[in-house]
Amino acid sequence: MNFVSSFRLPLVASMLLIAGAANAVQVPGVYNTGLGVGGSELAAGNGQVDANYVVTASTQPGVVVGSQALTYYNPAYLQDGPFSRIVNATGDDFGADNTSTTFRTTFSLTGYDFANATISGQTLSDNSLSIFLNGNFLSSSNTFTSLTPFGTSAQFFTGGLNTLDFVVSNIGGPTAFQVAGLTVTAAELPVAAGVPEPAAWAMLLVGFGFVGASMRARKPSTAVTA
Repeated sequence: MNFVSSFRLPLVASMLLIAGAANAVQVPGVYNTGLGVGGSELAAGNGQVDANYVVTASTQPGVVVGSQALTYYNPAYLQDGPFSRIVNATGDDFGADNTSTTFRTTFSLTGYDFANATISGQTLSDNSLSIFLNGNFLSSSNTFTSLTPFGTSAQFFTGGLNTLDFVVSNIGGPTAFQVAGLTVTAAELPVAAGVPEPAAWAMLLVGFGFVGASMRARKPSTAVTA
């Protein structure tokens, strides 16, 4: 194997690694409403604790900021399923008129290319719902008989922790919302091999010098005749 070929092999391997990282994958730790730790299925019935959505603000009397969302179902709603259930702040049909409650879930894009991430999902709400990614408005819905799709591309994502807020506004009667099919995708960043220390760079340059000297030494001399 000559010097050029031996140099090309690690270069090609690095290019393949970068190309592979450009393929988007589903980011873990992103969950629908009405699920337990790690996206596990909860027991049937109202009042089951949603491990992934927390109340961050509310004008509804009796709602505790910092509490977890609770499962709640009303026969007037679209039927929910085992891996996406309707939730609210109380676990029952109580809801004060003209109030709003904010529920938050978080996910991390550490190790992912957040500049090319995407998010998509579907929502149901009683009464109206506004969705914010890292404080930026994404979408709204105002029906509890069907699911409304939402999504966005990369402009609102950030590296590390991301917040997804659902602001539920109630005009009367019960209040609740649902998130289904929630998916975040992003390309995995290549694992850095580490930056060489100055001493390593010096040894590398010396090595190239030896290679150059060796190649010059192999060059045949030209005979000089009188």
